[in-house]
Amino acid sequence: MMRTSLIRILVIVGVAATAGFIRARDLPWVTDVAALEAEEELHNTLREGVGISLEGMLELVDQGAVVIDARSREEYEEGHLLLRCDPAVLNVPGDEIDKHVTRLMDLQGLPVVLYCTSYICDYAEDLYITLEEFGFTDIWIYFPGWEGIVEAGLETTTGPDTWTGYYDEPYDDEANTPSEVEP
Repeated sequence: MMRTSLIRILVIVGVAATAGFIRARDLPWVTDVAALEAEEELHNTLREGVGISLEGMLELVDQGAVVIDARSREEYEEGHLLLRCDPAVLNVPGDEIDKHVTRLMDLQGLPVVLYCTSYICDYAEDLYITLEEFGFTDIWIYFPGWEGIVEAGLETTTGPDTWTGYYDEPYDDEANTPSEVEP
């Protein structure tokens, strides 16, 4: 009985880690405590300094801010914030940031609002750090994320992110690599 339970736990943790539901710092056998504490301190600092309220996010959108959904492509396509502007809400999955650098460079100088699933999702924070490394300066995070958007009753839509940038060439995931643009 105990052996079966242990196997079930290992399978669940393995599937969750593979699917991205948990990260290494969530696992009890990760021993680099100093690195984990430094990462946690960075995340706390970000939350205190760059968090924005729903009202603040909507005000920035009215002023021309770009909104980026940092959730997975599948989650984005199932539902995301509806904005009637160009570009509409972009999708830059937190684990695919490097694939999107080229198209995001066109947005430098504009205010950017990021969101993920909820307070417990770190992808928006990871994206914040990357955008900052590439010279973006006016970046905000709506920490309640998708859950906060739905709870607030904001208008949403479904479907893929089709914005290719302010250039004429079609967007190509494979050609858009970090080797083309360096911070």
